[in-house]
Amino acid sequence: MMRKLCFAIAILLITFAGSLRQAKAEDVITLMLPESVIAKAVTAILPLRIDAHSKTIQGDIVIKSITDFQLSSNQLACRLHLAGSNLGFVSEIAGHEIKLKVGAVEIDVQTNATLRYDAVQQTLFVKPVVKNLSPGGKDAKADIGQALVTLLNGREFPITLQNLDPIIAKSGAKIITINTRITDIRAQPESLRLSLVPLISAK
Repeated sequence: MMRKLCFAIAILLITFAGSLRQAKAEDVITLMLPESVIAKAVTAILPLRIDAHSKTIQGDIVIKSITDFQLSSNQLACRLHLAGSNLGFVSEIAGHEIKLKVGAVEIDVQTNATLRYDAVQQTLFVKPVVKNLSPGGKDAKADIGQALVTLLNGREFPITLQNLDPIIAKSGAKIITINTRITDIRAQPESLRLSLVPLISAK
């Protein structure tokens, strides 16, 4: 899941690389990715498997669609369509593990996620907060739907960013190489702002 998303972000950065200006090593390059472009990139990598481990629920959980995508100040709001398969509740009674098979369930949830970027780890943390915590119903599938929501709600999901390929240009007899490192990622109204520090070398 995270590798796919990281790949999509890398493709976007390469697409916008032509807008980079020449800079000294201490300069910061600001890259603005429009909300519509981010939404298309995220949609392109669906379906997306969620690595959400739990002692009480087992099975495969997938994000099938993301709609109502909206960026604001350090927040990402969207509607998720979640699908679970081979699901079951796991409990322990008198030292024995008991699994209640539920099967499959699909639910829609509205989330507001906060973004936090760790420059040292080169990792973007996404923390969704689910607004509609009650899928409704009183049967086992309603319970498993509630459990799916609980797995997402308030939990930070890390997205490790891989190093970007350098930008290489030739000027006369010299080859100029621009390596960049992401120092900050922030959401703002209608766009995602990335701050990059360039390291320029020539030979």
